[in-house]
Amino acid sequence: MTPERMAELVARWVRFYTRGLPPPIAQRRIEEINADLHDHIAYERAHGIGDRRIALSILSRMVRGLTADASWRRRVRPVKGNPMKPLLAILAIVIGVAAVVLGEADDSPGLQLLGALFVVGAVTFGVRTVLRSK
Repeated sequence: MTPERMAELVARWVRFYTRGLPPPIAQRRIEEINADLHDHIAYERAHGIGDRRIALSILSRMVRGLTADASWRRRVRPVKGNPMKPLLAILAIVIGVAAVVLGEADDSPGLQLLGALFVVGAVTFGVRTVLRSK
């Protein structure tokens, strides 16, 4: 585990959460994080810190900064619509699939039907939400 490999992991994360943003904003954020990582590694090495410890500190910073990154993204490009709708649709699909699987294992046709209705309802709800947003 080297600091450079951890820096590449962080760079991938930054490219992921800046995806879909206007290119100048995304590029600025990517360059900002890259410069910060470069300075971090140089400072730690200048103070005699080992590569493994530097890599772990970079990983730690990335994990601790995940919520700040998501918050930054929301400030730059606010979420349109209600973010709970897709979450509820996914939850309904998971519950529906679980009901179908449990109903099949328990020989409960009512539970299987309920699960199928959950899945169909969630997919219909999701498709309707997507079509309305366009």
